[in-house]
Amino acid sequence: MLETVRISAVLLLALGASARAQAVLDVLDGETLYDGGFLLTLGTEYERKESLWRGGHHIDDPAAGHEFATRSTLALQYGLRHDLQVGLAVPYATHDLLGSSGGSSTAGIGDLELLGKWRCYRWDAASKALNVALLAGLSLPTGADDVTRAGSRLDPELQPGSGGVDPALGLGITYEPGRWRFNAAALYHWRTDSDGDHARPGDELVVELAAGNRFWLEPYPGPFMRLDLVARCYWQDHGTLGGARLDDSGGERATLGVNWAFRPRPALDFQLYFEIPVWQQVNGTQYADSCTVDFTVGYRF
Repeated sequence: MLETVRISAVLLLALGASARAQAVLDVLDGETLYDGGFLLTLGTEYERKESLWRGGHHIDDPAAGHEFATRSTLALQYGLRHDLQVGLAVPYATHDLLGSSGGSSTAGIGDLELLGKWRCYRWDAASKALNVALLAGLSLPTGADDVTRAGSRLDPELQPGSGGVDPALGLGITYEPGRWRFNAAALYHWRTDSDGDHARPGDELVVELAAGNRFWLEPYPGPFMRLDLVARCYWQDHGTLGGARLDDSGGERATLGVNWAFRPRPALDFQLYFEIPVWQQVNGTQYADSCTVDFTVGYRF
């Protein structure tokens, strides 16, 4: 019992994950690194928004505008024990809003995220394994959240950082029978106004279901390739600015994605992910998601 309490305390104080965790390997699943192992990853996420929406419908866009954002993340994770993984991630974010009447652009270091998970259950048999992990965390306000344009502060969703100390909590479940891999995960990210400036983005939730097959698998330490079909649901609450709710912020969407994973040798990982929305609804009037692309390289040592 004392050991469980100790592990839970470590997680709550030292782990973190964003709901936009695609550009960091081994976050939204039930598996953990081996005891004493390191995983260094560098990933870039590109997100494009075009077509103005009100609620769940397209509307005419007199400004002919669009948004696109990138998030490049350097992360280092460590197997503190065989069932406890900790680490940190440092993102660099850009966001551009363009239209015929002008636009805005922001760039800078984002919020530092402490990463990790506690694998609370494992079952294995011949050529089968089931892993369940608790995800919990904290992101720290290292990114700027007060960028202005023409003397006015940009909305929280357009800022490199959130300006708050933001906790997260979730669960990851991974089942691997033979060449197959099935994954389910959910992560909720609370947004706080810990700096007292009455501005914050909305809370976020991501839920994932994925099924993949290692269609090329050589005996260890030989290479493998895996293709995953991924379904995700995203939800984000309204943000606030000046203490008032931002009506044109937040929303929800369901997406389908394809993930290609290639491990040419045990120490090296490549992943390429492409995602498009199949349903979405925004709060108020906003540009809606068009596509997301992630490319990540990982090195294990």
